[in-house]
Amino acid sequence: MIKRLFKKTAACFITAVFILAGTPGNAAKVQADTEVIEKPTEAEAADEKEENTADGEAAEDAVLLTADGVEDAVEGIYAEKLDIPEDFYTGVDISSYLSEVESGVKYYDYDGNELDDAGFFKLLKDSGINSVRIRVWNDPYDASGHGYGGGNCDIDRAIIMGKAATDAGLKVLIDFHYSDFWADPGKQKAPKAWEGMSVEDKAKALHDYTADCMKRLKDAGVNVTMVQLGNETTTGMCGEKSWTDICTLMKAGSEAVHEVSPEVERVVHFTDAHTSNYYGFARYLDNNGVEYEIFASSYYPYWHGTLENLRTQLGYVIDNFDKKVMVVETSYVYTLDDGDGSGNTIGEGTSGIDMDYQVSEQGQVNLIHDITETVLSCDGKGVGVFWWEPAWIPVGVVDGSGSASYDSNSKLWEQYGSGWANAESGDYDSDAAEWYGGSAVDNQALFDFYGHPLQSLKVFDLLRNGSEAPYKITGINSETVTFGINDEIVLPETVQVIFTDDKKIDATVTWDEAEIKKAQETGSGIYTINGKAEVDGQLVDVSCELRLNEDNLLKNPGFEEDSMSCWTIVDDNNGGMPCASRKDDSSNVRTGSFCLHFWSKDEISYKVSQTVYLKKGTYKVGAWVEGGDTGKDADIKLFAKTASDDYDAAVELTGWQQYKNPEINDI
Repeated sequence: MIKRLFKKTAACFITAVFILAGTPGNAAKVQADTEVIEKPTEAEAADEKEENTADGEAAEDAVLLTADGVEDAVEGIYAEKLDIPEDFYTGVDISSYLSEVESGVKYYDYDGNELDDAGFFKLLKDSGINSVRIRVWNDPYDASGHGYGGGNCDIDRAIIMGKAATDAGLKVLIDFHYSDFWADPGKQKAPKAWEGMSVEDKAKALHDYTADCMKRLKDAGVNVTMVQLGNETTTGMCGEKSWTDICTLMKAGSEAVHEVSPEVERVVHFTDAHTSNYYGFARYLDNNGVEYEIFASSYYPYWHGTLENLRTQLGYVIDNFDKKVMVVETSYVYTLDDGDGSGNTIGEGTSGIDMDYQVSEQGQVNLIHDITETVLSCDGKGVGVFWWEPAWIPVGVVDGSGSASYDSNSKLWEQYGSGWANAESGDYDSDAAEWYGGSAVDNQALFDFYGHPLQSLKVFDLLRNGSEAPYKITGINSETVTFGINDEIVLPETVQVIFTDDKKIDATVTWDEAEIKKAQETGSGIYTINGKAEVDGQLVDVSCELRLNEDNLLKNPGFEEDSMSCWTIVDDNNGGMPCASRKDDSSNVRTGSFCLHFWSKDEISYKVSQTVYLKKGTYKVGAWVEGGDTGKDADIKLFAKTASDDYDAAVELTGWQQYKNPEINDI
C-alpha cells in the first residue's frame, strides 16, 4: 500500500505521479515515467506531446534534436517576398515612446548612432514602416496630477508623437480608448469625468471630446489617416455593456471624426477571434447604424487560435458587410528573458499559451509574414498590419551589473509613466493596483534591451523586397520514447523537420536496428538511437532518445486513465471541501496531461493509496511531486506498508514545477 499524508496551514498546490517496480527476488532500478521537456526556443520550437508509462504502454515526449548534417540557424533574416500594395498599412504602435525617452532611454540606428526624435521616426520609415499608432486616454492622471503610467497617453502627448511621425513622412492612427486608462476585454471603464452620466449625455461628451481632439490634431499638422473608436471593444465600451448603448457611443465618435476630417477612415476594434463571432459584432454595428470603414482585430498567437480561423472571422465581415479589415495589434517574443526586473507577459514557464514560432528575431519575422499573408488574402479588403509597442524596452537593464535595479527603475516608471501602470492608478483601475510595474513586453520589442534595433525591425521592408538569407532546415523534432524492458520496441516512423520560416513537415526515418537490439539486451536505462531521415531526396542524421524502464506495477500511476477505482483517496479536510482530485492541468504535469492535484487555502489532511499484491521479492517505490506555498510545518511523506513492515520517505516541496522524487528502496 502506498499512502501520502499531507498537512498544512497555508494555501498550497501539489501534483504527484507514482511508480512501483521490482523483480521477484531482485532489487529494481526505476526510471521516471518520462522526462519534462520545456518548450524549445529558437530553432527548437516544436509541438510537444507527453504521455506517461502505465502497465508497459509506450509514452512519448517531443524533443528537438539537431544532428550532423542539419544546418545551424541561418545568419541574417529570411523573409519570403509578398505582393504588398503601396497603400497597405505597415505600422507599429509607439504610444510609450515619449515616456521612454523622458525616462532616459536611448535608441540607436543600425550603425550604433544615438537617435533624437527625428532620427527615431526616420529609422522606422527607413525600415519599411509607413504608419504609427498612438493610444489616447481622456485623463490618465490622479487628483494630484500624477500619471497612471503606460505612457501617460493623453491627447497632448499624442500630438507630440504624432507630429514627429508626420515630419518623418509617416501616417498616424489615433486609438481612442474612451477611458482614462487601459481599455480591453477585461475592463472598459468610463473616464472619471463621465462616470454616472446617462448614455445620451455620455454620447454627447464623447462626441465633443472626439471632435476637440481631432481639431487639435489637425491644427498641429498631424497626418491622421485613421481613427479607432474604442479599443478591443469585445465586451463593452466606456462603461457600457449593452450593444445598443455601445453603438450609440460609437456613432457619436464616428460622426465627430468625419465632421472634422471627412477623409479619415474610422476603425472599430475587436479581439479574441478564437472565441468571438466577428459576424455578430459587425451585425450589431450595422443594425444600429454605426458608420465605419475598417474592422480591425488584435491577433496574438499565444492566445488567439489559428490564422485560418482569423481569416474566416474577417471573411464574415467582408462578405456580409463589405468592410475593409486589418490586424491592428500583434507581437511575439525574441527572447524569454526579462530586461527591467518587472516580469513579462510571456516568459520562462508561462503556461496555457501557443508558441508555434521560434523565439528569435526570425520568429518575429515569420509571424508578421504569416499575418500579413493572411490579411492580404482577404479579397482585396485587407489593408494593414501593426506591431504593438516595438520600442517599449527597459528604462534600465537589470542584468546583475548593478547599473540598474527594480527600485531604480520603479522611480522612473512612477515619475514618467514608462511602466505598465503606477501604483496611483489603482484608485481608478483596480487591476492596475495589482499588476503595476514596468514594461511587460520588453522581450517582444523590435529593439533590444539597450535600444539597438533588431533585424526584425526591418520586417516590412523585407516582406516588400525579399531577403537574400538562405532557406534551410533549422531543426528536427524527434520523440523521446519510453517502453518497459519486456515490451516490443517500435520507434516513430517519422520525424518533424523545421525550416527557417517555422514551416514543418513530417519526414520518413529509418532507425539503426542494431542499436535498438543492443539496448534491449543491456536492460533498463536511457539510450540514443540513431537514424536517417529523408528530406527532399537527401538523408539527414537524426536521433531518438529511448528509455527502457522496469515495468510499473501500479495501475494508472500517472492518473491518465479516467477510472480512479484503483486509487483510494481519504480526504480529511476540515472545511468539508475535497482538496485532492485527478485534474487535467498542463501547467502542473511532469508528463502526460493529468495529475493528482491537491490545493486548499485552509489546512488540509489527506491520504492517497493503492493496494498491490506482489510475489515475494525486493521492490522499490517512488513518486514525482511538485508544489509550493506549503508552509514550514508541512508533513509530506511517501509511505509503503507490507504485512510486516512500514516504510516512509519525507519530501520537502520548494515551488511550482520544481519536481521532487522521493523513493523507498529495498521493500
